[in-house]
Amino acid sequence: MHPTIVKAQKAQDFLALVPQLLGFVAESSAVLVAFRGNRTCGALRFNLPDDDAPHKVYKRIATTLAGMLCKIPGVDAVVPVIYTDDSFNDAVGIPREQFAEILNRRLELSGFLLRDSLCVAADAWGSYLDPNCPAAGHPLSDITESPIFEAVPPEAAPDLPRPLGTLQTGADPIGVNLATKERLARLYRRYRHLLARGENTPQLFAALSVALDPVAIAEDALTWPNPPTEENAAALLVLVQSPPNRDQIMVQFAFGREEGVRAHEINRRYAQLQYETGRSLDDLVAAEIDSGDPTAEHTGDIMLGLQTERPDVDRIRIAITLLRTVVAMAPRSARPAPLCMLAWLSWALGSGSVAGFFVDQALAIDSQYSMATLLNLLLTSGHLPEWAFAVPRGDDDDAADEGYENDEDFGEDAALSDDAVWFFEGENEEYDDADDDDARAADG
Repeated sequence: MHPTIVKAQKAQDFLALVPQLLGFVAESSAVLVAFRGNRTCGALRFNLPDDDAPHKVYKRIATTLAGMLCKIPGVDAVVPVIYTDDSFNDAVGIPREQFAEILNRRLELSGFLLRDSLCVAADAWGSYLDPNCPAAGHPLSDITESPIFEAVPPEAAPDLPRPLGTLQTGADPIGVNLATKERLARLYRRYRHLLARGENTPQLFAALSVALDPVAIAEDALTWPNPPTEENAAALLVLVQSPPNRDQIMVQFAFGREEGVRAHEINRRYAQLQYETGRSLDDLVAAEIDSGDPTAEHTGDIMLGLQTERPDVDRIRIAITLLRTVVAMAPRSARPAPLCMLAWLSWALGSGSVAGFFVDQALAIDSQYSMATLLNLLLTSGHLPEWAFAVPRGDDDDAADEGYENDEDFGEDAALSDDAVWFFEGENEEYDDADDDDARAADG
């Protein structure tokens, strides 16, 4: 798909578009908007460090951010944006100026062109690079009333400006009436009972496996209306209670039907081996990995983000909308599986904080749910999927210089692509003042 290009000539116009590109309103965050030539190609969000954090902690975080930016191919410029609840009226200069200066210096030392460095505070906005920035900052109305939205052709970007939430609202529960929940619960119990009978009745199980084909249901689910019917929601909910089905449907949502078929065939092969050998699934997988069997590692590599091929963003967004509704409809005991799917899909899009909210909800229901525990380890480690740093297919074709003229207020006529940007984020709680100043930047 050819990207929609929106030119932001002034800093306030750029700030008006950044939340639209991220898909949410950043709070207490440091966001690095990366450029490849004149176009954005990624955004990295970290929690903003404490205002009274030691100087060396600021240096460590800035070094890590610069190091992660270096992993994105072809990035040559950046605009850091600090989002803070602090006030211009209460600050000497621009809020969070000490951290911004350290971050800017580290980015420049790493070879990036610093197009601007901006702050959006509780009461105003400003540029750390503008010596004439008013003491009280510029009014936030410059951003909210930016003419950039009027310049966007409706057919090119019909959803700009789109209503945005915060990171937290991305995981807020969806309201479902009690009657719907009760009908879903009855269907869910019925399907579970039928599957339990089917396991002991080969003819019934064969019929049910056709009716509840996880590959077909996963693909059909992306076309269901929202909210789905209770029958469809119950079928999906029953299927994902099985860890192999859960993982297969999850990766199929992200990477397409072909990947779902591959994962389903692997699951069937393992089920047959379990039946024939009496060994556990974990033992079988470990043995095949030790033997160098690539099929044993494939789905695991996807789930750990160890491949550079990017998932399908549109499919994931549809799946997230569906699963949030299914969770709201589901009995509480059946929610950990779809909540973990939501967590992984959010992480696959780069939104680790939202993923963390879903994991917390799953663990609150079942503290021993294994996938929730593993996802919690993945998120707290700060690991990001390798595809976050890959160049999107077709991006090279769009990167040709279009001869943009310099703008006196914003350095260059920065073109922001609302569907080429790849947002990803990390956490920074692991840093403390015992870190050595010269330690290497972590990869995430």
